[in-house]
Parts: sequence; structure tokens; C-alpha cells
Amino acid sequence: MEARDWDRIAPQYHSEVISPFQEGVENPLPGALRRLRGAGRLDAAEFGCGTGALLPLLSSRFRHVTAIDFSERMLSLARRQPIGRNVRFLRRDLRDLHGCRERFDAAITVNAVLSPDAREVNDILRGIHDSLRPGGRLIAIFPAMEPVLYQAMLIHEQEMHATSGRKRALARTRRRLERGKFNFELGLYDDGKLSQKFYYDFEIRYRLRRAGFRWVRLGKVFYPWDEERIGYEMFPGEPRMWDWFVTARRPRARA
Repeated sequence: MEARDWDRIAPQYHSEVISPFQEGVENPLPGALRRLRGAGRLDAAEFGCGTGALLPLLSSRFRHVTAIDFSERMLSLARRQPIGRNVRFLRRDLRDLHGCRERFDAAITVNAVLSPDAREVNDILRGIHDSLRPGGRLIAIFPAMEPVLYQAMLIHEQEMHATSGRKRALARTRRRLERGKFNFELGLYDDGKLSQKFYYDFEIRYRLRRAGFRWVRLGKVFYPWDEERIGYEMFPGEPRMWDWFVTARRPRARA
């Protein structure tokens, strides 16, 4: 999605976008920020700040905060958040982070690296890496691809019990999953209007290391079984759907 697309949905952001900051989501990112030692002496940037849901916490924790987004309407809404004077707003495309080199001690990004073009993903991650001072930290959430496959398994299990015949069960599973909208080789969703990137565990590790990050660690953001919040079919009682919670560091000396 380009800036004009985010400008369009900005007023309805919370009704159209699945957010890890919604009620009922088990999200380790705020806790990680609160546990960060010496944050009051550090400068942070949020890459793809959207409407600014995280800015009040960032403003209260860090010395200076730069909120970056390429949508002017998103930035306009973010400015309305209850934040301190230590927050600066910057309209910038994450594919072009000129002027940000080695300016921050912490980089935060939440489901903002969504380009379906792998070359652009590599450029964005390298730009975020280079924006950090040596030893700087990445704290991030990335959309996960594995839960789509998990959803397919749950649907297929249900169809095997409800449908006679393996082929019929598989066909019904593919239809319910909207299989034609997913490219599992590249980790993409495309409905003809929106094309968005999802990440496998191994891909995040690979791309972050290629961008220069080290000490990459993955956890999970768990979403409740709530159709309005996760956009998938519901399987209450089963383990929950998730996104990836990621931390990494820029080495103090280039590795």
C-alpha cells in the first residue's frame, strides 16, 4: 500500500487494521520497552508510527522520539496523542531513510514493513539498521505467515470430520482459506486491491542478519479468537493465532 492508501483509511484505522495494541492481545512489546535500562538517556524512532498508539509510551520512556510515517493523515492523527514535547514527527517513506544514519539508539516498528517486493524489504531493513548507532536495538512486530498454514490445518481437520472424501475436504479447505489470495512461496497476500507481506520465522532471521543485525530473537504476539480482531475463522479452545515479536541489535563493531 502506498501513502495515499493509508491516507484514505486513516480515519477508520482501528476498524480496518488488525492491531497488536487492541484489547485482549498478549503483546510483549510494551513490557520490553518498560524493561529497557537507561531508556531516559536514549533516542528512539518508531518507523511507521501510524496513528501513534505507541507514542505515549515511547514519549514517557525515551529522551527523544522521532515518529516516522509516509502518510500525512496518519501523522496528523498521531499528533493528537497525549505525548510530551520530546516527540518529533517526520514524514518519510521507509524505503528512503536518507538523513537518519546513526541517529537513534532504539528502532521500533510494528507491522510496518509490508512491501511485497523482497528488494524493498531488504532496503527498508538495511535503512533501519543504518539509522541505529552502534549497539542500538531493534524492537519490532512482523506479520507472521505460519499462522495462515496453521489456520489451514484447523479448517482441514474440521472438514475431514464434516465431509466425506479427501478431495472434497481439501477443496472446501482451500475455499474457506481463500487459498488463491496467498502466495506461500513468497509469503504474500493479494486480493487484487491489497498486496501485503507476511514473514516466516526463518525469513525474518535471514533478512535481519543480511541487513546487518545480530542477536536476533523471536517471540510471539498472541491474538484472541475474536473474528473482528484477527480476520480469520474462529477456533476457540485451540492455541491462538500470532505475529512475530522480534528483538535484535546492531553490533558495536561491524560483524
